This record gives sequence, C-alpha cells and structure tokens, in this order.
Amino acid sequence: MAFSFMLDANVADAAAVKKTVSSASGKKSVAHKAARKDVNATRLEEVTVTARRRSERIERTPISMTTVTGTQFTERGITSLAKIQDMAPNISFGNVASNSGVANAAAVFIRGIGQTDFSFGVDPGVGMYVDGVYVGSPVGAVLNMVDIANVSVLRGPQGTLFGRNTIGGAVSVSSLTPNSQLSAKADVKYGTADRINGRVFFNVPLSKTLFANFSAGSFMQDGYVHAPNQKNQRELGNQDTQVYKGALRWHPIDKLNVTLRGDWTRDRSNGAPYVTTGVNPDATGSMIALNNAMHGGTLLNCPGAGCYNSSYFSKNTNYGSQPDYSNLTSWSTSGTVDYELSQYFDLKSITAYRKTVGAFAQDRDSSPIGINYVTDHYLEKQFSEEFQVNGHALSNRLHYSAGVYYFAQSGADVNPTEFYVESLQSGGYFKDKNYAAYAQETYNITKKLTFTAGVRYTEDNKTFTPDQYITKVIGAPIVSTPVGTRIVPYQSYHNNNARWTPMINLSYQFTPELMGYTTFSQGFKGGGFTQRLTNITNAPPSFRPESVNTFEGGLKFYGLNHRLRISAAGFFTFYDDVQLLVSDATHIGPYYTNAGKAHISGFELEGQYALGDGWTVSGSVGETDAHYTSLTASVQGLGLNSMFVLVSKWTANAGVSKRIDLGQYGSLTPRVDATYRSRYNANLNAIMYNTLIQPKYITVNMSARWVSANQKYNAMVGLDNASNEKFMAWGSYSGSFGNYQKSFDRGRQWYIQGGVAF
Repeated sequence: MAFSFMLDANVADAAAVKKTVSSASGKKSVAHKAARKDVNATRLEEVTVTARRRSERIERTPISMTTVTGTQFTERGITSLAKIQDMAPNISFGNVASNSGVANAAAVFIRGIGQTDFSFGVDPGVGMYVDGVYVGSPVGAVLNMVDIANVSVLRGPQGTLFGRNTIGGAVSVSSLTPNSQLSAKADVKYGTADRINGRVFFNVPLSKTLFANFSAGSFMQDGYVHAPNQKNQRELGNQDTQVYKGALRWHPIDKLNVTLRGDWTRDRSNGAPYVTTGVNPDATGSMIALNNAMHGGTLLNCPGAGCYNSSYFSKNTNYGSQPDYSNLTSWSTSGTVDYELSQYFDLKSITAYRKTVGAFAQDRDSSPIGINYVTDHYLEKQFSEEFQVNGHALSNRLHYSAGVYYFAQSGADVNPTEFYVESLQSGGYFKDKNYAAYAQETYNITKKLTFTAGVRYTEDNKTFTPDQYITKVIGAPIVSTPVGTRIVPYQSYHNNNARWTPMINLSYQFTPELMGYTTFSQGFKGGGFTQRLTNITNAPPSFRPESVNTFEGGLKFYGLNHRLRISAAGFFTFYDDVQLLVSDATHIGPYYTNAGKAHISGFELEGQYALGDGWTVSGSVGETDAHYTSLTASVQGLGLNSMFVLVSKWTANAGVSKRIDLGQYGSLTPRVDATYRSRYNANLNAIMYNTLIQPKYITVNMSARWVSANQKYNAMVGLDNASNEKFMAWGSYSGSFGNYQKSFDRGRQWYIQGGVAF
C-alpha cells in the first residue's frame, strides 16, 4: 500500500479562533496564531489577506474574493483543487476530456468567463497562479492537495497586481513556506473503488537562517467506465498520480527572504471517463456523406452489424477498441527573492520555469468501427520573470505597487488523427511571448474614504507553425486527395496584440464593522489560432482579442462580537469579441472564432456565523446571468438565447458543523455540506440543447472528524455525493459525425482516513 503524509504549516488546534491567511506566497504567506482551545468558541477566525500586496483583513479588502485555508480543505476531506467550486460562488472548476482525451485538464469559469479547451492557440479565461507564478497551460492544472496553505478565488479582471493579465478572474494557490519549526504530519485515505490517497510533509530547520520542507503524495483509484474492447478490459476514469514538492528558504537577515521551490508530477490514466450516448440522425457532415457513399447507404444509426447505432450507446460503458490513455509528466522550479530596502519600500523578484510532457489518445466514437481516433503528442515549456516594488508613503496614507513582467511559452501539440476514410496529422508548434508593466496606488483621502487606481500595459505575441498533412487515404476513389498533401502551408503565422487596461476603485468604511466599495475595471485576452485543422485552407483560422468592461459594487460586514461575517457583491460586465470554440457541419473538428458580444450580470453573497456551543454555519449563493447580445453572421448553430458553456445561472453551498468536546478523548466534529448548481449547457451549438444540458442538481457530503486531545492523531469517515448524483461533468457534440459524447460523475463515494502529526 502506497501512502504518504501532509502537514499544515504550524500544526495548530483545529478550533483556533484566530488565523492569519495570506493569498500570496512569500514571507507573509501563512501564519496561524494560537488561540484559546475552547470548543464552545463563539467567535469566527480572523482572516488576513495580501491580495493587494499588503496585509489587510479580508472584510476590509474591497475585492470580491473567497479564501480557503489548507486546514479547511483537510477538515472537509478534500484532496483535489477542483472542489473549490463547492466552496465559492460563481465558479466552475471542471476536469474535462476536451477534444483529445486528456484526463487532467482544468476548465475554469468565473462569472461566466473561462475556457473548455487546453489548446495552446487560445489563452485561459481564468488565470491559475501557484506561489505567485502563472501557469500557462490548463493541462495538469487540476492540482492534488499536498502542501496547500490556502487557495484564493478572485473574481473579475485581474491585471494591475498580477504578472499575467487575466480577463475573468484568478485562482491563486499558495504552498506552505519553510519555517523554523521542526514538524511533520501524515494521513492516508481509503475508499470507493480501492481509492488510496496518501500524503507526507516534513518541515526541517537546517540552521538558524536556513529552512526546508518536503512533501509527497500518491493518489490512486480504479476507474468506473467499463471498456470491454480495450486491452486487458481496462476501466476509464481511474487515477494514478504521484506528486513530489520541496522548498528551501534562506533568511539571513530580517530584511531578506530567498525561497527556492521545485515540484514533479506524474499522472497516468487509462483515459478520460467518457461514453457515447446517442447519434443525431439529421447530421449532414461531409465525413458522414463520404461514409454513406462508400457503403451505399447509411453508416450512422442504421440497423445491423458494422453500423454505428444504439448498441454502442451507454452511460457506463465505452465500446471503443483503440487504446484510450492519458499520460502526463510535469515539473517546475521557481526562485523568489524578497528584500525590504526600508520600512517604506520592498523589492521582489519571481523567476520560474515549468515543463510539461504528455501523450493522450481518445477513440471518439466509442465503438469498434473506427470512425474517429485522435492522438496528442504534447510538449509545453514556459519561463517567466517578474519584478515588483511595493511600499507606502505620506504617513501610511499612500500604498503603491508596481511591476514588470516577461513570459515566454513554447512547445508542440501534434495530433495524428484517423477518420473512417482518411488519416492525417494536425496540430503543430507554438511560441508565445508576453511583456507587461503594471502599477496600482491606494490613497486614504480620509480615515473612512479610500481611492485606488491602477493601469496595465500588455503586449502579447503568438506564433503558430502548423505541421499538418494527409497521411493515409482509406476511401479512394471517394477521397482523392494525395497522401502528403498539406492541409495548411508549413510556415509561421503571427498574431500580435497590445492593450492598456485601467482599474478604479472607491471604498468607504461606514462603521468599524461595515465597508462598501465600487470598482470599474477592464480586462483583455489576446488573440490566437485554431490549432486542429482537417479541411485544406490557405492559412490557419485566427481570431482577435476579447475584452471586458466590468462594474462592481459590494458590501462587507464583520460584527456581532466577531460572530458574523458577510460579504456581498454585484457586477455587470460588457463582454466584446467573445472567443468561442464552436463546431458545425461545415468543419471537421471545433474551431475558434470571435462570436460576438454579450452581457453578464449577477451577484455573490457569502457568510459565516458562529452560533456558539460549538456550532458553525456557512454558505454562499451566486447568480451569473449571461446572454449574447449580438452574434457574427459566420457563427452557425448558435443563437442569442444560447446558454454559455458550463455556466450555471445559480450556484449555492451551505455547511453546518458541530464540535463536540470529549474531554481527555479529544473532540469530534460531524459536518454536512450541500452544493447546488442550476442547469448548464455542456456544448455551444443549439442543436443539442435537449441532449447536452445538465439539469439542476444537489450534492451532499457528510463527514465526522476526530482529533485527539494533544492534537497528534486524527481520524475521519466521510460520504461524498450521498445522494448519488451522476451529473454530466462534460459533454461534446460532433457536427461531422453526429455523435454525442459525455462524461458523468462517479457518484456516491465513501472513505475512511487516519492521520498523525509530530
């Protein structure tokens, strides 16, 4: 049995009433202040963030954000970053099979803006940051919790304080920082389908000025989608992931911190858990026409052997005969130097490198007929450098932050693709260089009134070299294109853009407990290319940048003797030149385009309340009302009433816990958490609305956690998705082949877990 350990930085009492949590890595990353261990505590923990590059209480930070600590994840038995969507409003964090079967690719949406495809030709709509470093590719971004200090979700455009511009929002992950305390913690979890999760974390002071930590994790679980025609009759949807992380911090003097980090991840899977659930009998794609002509009739949805019909439709079985797999290896290293020149002025440098190598394959028709088989050979490298200056002046009335940023990304995604009548190679090679400069200042006009302004300049230069040609013709003479014919000329194509984006914020502290704010911000996402091509063309289709203008207002309250915390925000976004991945009968495979304009409005409401006698309740509700206001004439299968992809209008969660004092036997904390999502669309084109819309659903998680009186030992039992909701996590429709692909949640899962701390 493989197992490993995990530690939360300062192994503090889980009932601690006061904590300090930073949303950025570095010397101010996380500090848990010990508090009285009264299980009947009636005050909420204090939460301090550095979302604006300085320490502030979260209820006095004029930003719509959610921060979840590593301890809070542990208390809920959560080991995957994707579960952040169950703890924050107006966010969707999915793991989608995309168009090639990769089993670890993040599809993140905040307030209706995001991306479902990992293609290098388009930037993510939501930025992912790990210890202050932007992660350029969604591949491998569904992180497993090994040494997480906290995770912050920031909603709306983020550009005047972040190295890489992000249009929809940001998910910022902070790892535990080495400190002077010798400590360790371990846990191992066993559950449904031979699930074995193990984690280990050690923190070691090497000297008075040098500290190190190391963590490792193993995450294993059997699959749940049967694949009887695969070799060894494998099951899809399994997990086989190994994670190793380490950090070294040098603190020779009070003013200087140097932190080096490294990590290595290996992910091996039998393949994404997808199935085919049906065929559209009215599909008229060009490949269908060729198939019909070759067979003197219909191939799709016909009776008899050799036909693609209902005998291959299922919700738990994939009948594909060609191998599905998802293999991924990634590693990264970073160095952060933080030097305090004076009490008024601080310099920081963040240097990082990351490399990801993967191979993915998917039998997209889920049948032994061999209609469509796609393979990806994936390589991505990124280097980034960011310099920051942070400080304050004018008797602490003025706070400022500025920075310059460089990002270089390169690699390849080569896609050998087999169709029923021909085979080809798609994809190619890419380079992306991004330059930026940003600044933001906050001025306290009075003790209650504060004004903040920021601006960013971004240059984004993308280069795509397609390596795409016909490799095999099976349907001759129906298909007469010679082998070796280039689908697109083999040369480099460029897509360069630059933009200024401002931000203005005004906040007012009405009372010591209540603060209000209003914000205007702009964001933009650079243009790009469609990576996967199958029709012969003179140049790869490209698209322009998209942009947003967002207005936001909010209130934050922390009172009732520190027992109640509430935050509320409303927003309205003008969304222009929306980049969409669409598919229709005139294209084999999806393609990107600037589809038109949209309006997105909504709100978030979050709250926590310490009832006393060990009871605590929390919850949130969010609304995202997104609709298109105009569409370009070239977009087919999409109307003004079409739903946004993977975006629910309503999201909500609620939790209640009760800590029970067992005296010398420690404490027991049972808890129940429920999550609600209204219906959402899994694909763009209106033709499959009745098939690829997931109805509303509610999931309920239940657990009970025991902690010993000396805090050294803990045990937990839990039941996730107790209602056994097998909702559609991902869906796709092929306009050329007429089939519907879906990936469903595993459903109800149980687990037991034990841990020890030193």
